[in-house]
Amino acid sequence: QYATMITERYPDSEAAEDALAIKGEAEYAAGNGEQALATFRKLESRASASRNIHAARLGIMRVSRDLGKYDDVVDMADRMLASTAIPSTQKNEVRYSRAYALAQLGKGDEAVKEWQQLAEDMDDLYGAKSAYYLAQYHFDNGAEKKARTEVERLVDSNTPHQYWLARGFILLSDIYRKQGNQFEADEYLKSLKENYPGEESDIFMMIDQRLK
Repeated sequence: QYATMITERYPDSEAAEDALAIKGEAEYAAGNGEQALATFRKLESRASASRNIHAARLGIMRVSRDLGKYDDVVDMADRMLASTAIPSTQKNEVRYSRAYALAQLGKGDEAVKEWQQLAEDMDDLYGAKSAYYLAQYHFDNGAEKKARTEVERLVDSNTPHQYWLARGFILLSDIYRKQGNQFEADEYLKSLKENYPGEESDIFMMIDQRLK
């Protein structure tokens, strides 16, 4: 509310830039994607400070990723990666988002190259996510041997990101099932169900669906 008041009362002030960034983040956190997108686009068009230009583009990329506007994801990612203003802590997220969008746009070969590089560091969240999506991409495209190689790298990596490790075990189970090894596929799922430390409902839903 305060950010909106500043942007409306003092639209040409320096504070209005920061207020737009705050407003966009609040809208995004509240799940108001279209509103957040409009706010971030307004910020990008008027921002003069490099931090706010970056905040606008990062916001546009994140919202567009969630809304399935994949061309916009690639566009914003390319702009940020070409800039010296991008913080090193956000670079992997931008690269991952770009790869994910490329895959959704049917440019899997480009996505695979990016995911392979990111997956070299599975201690990083986006490295673990990239490892999973790399394996899933190969599985979805019938390359089961490649999928198994990549997912085994993930499950053997000791990554601290338990959610993506669990997704890796579920995918490994899918691979075994597709290869006709029903028993081993089910054993992986039963073990995961008993030992998974997280509480994400989708993990348990995926396990239960496969064990029916």
